[in-house]
Amino acid sequence: MLIIILGIFGAFILQAGLGFLQVRNFAQHYQTLRHQGKVLIGRNPKRLQAGTLLLIALDQNGVVRACQLMKGVTIFARFQTITRFNRQSFLELATDYRQLKQEPRLVRQCLLNAYQTLIKYHSGQLDECDFSGQTNFFALPLVTYMRGRIRQFGHYLKKVGS
Repeated sequence: MLIIILGIFGAFILQAGLGFLQVRNFAQHYQTLRHQGKVLIGRNPKRLQAGTLLLIALDQNGVVRACQLMKGVTIFARFQTITRFNRQSFLELATDYRQLKQEPRLVRQCLLNAYQTLIKYHSGQLDECDFSGQTNFFALPLVTYMRGRIRQFGHYLKKVGS
């Protein structure tokens, strides 16, 4: 029984460590794009399908300067550079039905999500802090969850040991 519990605990720790590496990879790519201008984030998280995350760097005129896509099911997904959107107006790109139709469904959904976020920002429904690159790692849901599980495991070990 103890071996099973330790195995599950080890799997949680491994998942948390690999998740941390993925968050760090995201932060590095985000900061790289942030130096080029404002960054829009389009996302399409899925539980059983490939989730997709799109980072789009815009200049002051709303023209795409760089774009990166992360698509995958596992924590081993990495960002890929997309150049076909470069030097296009993001507003025209996101509202051009013919061009959107040519994109894969997950990329199209991410573009539309980023466009929706931009509209909310310009209409005053989002704050500037929503676009901040600063993230408190210890406030992330996975870390909070893991702290709770570790506490529960500690309480369990105290009960078993007494």
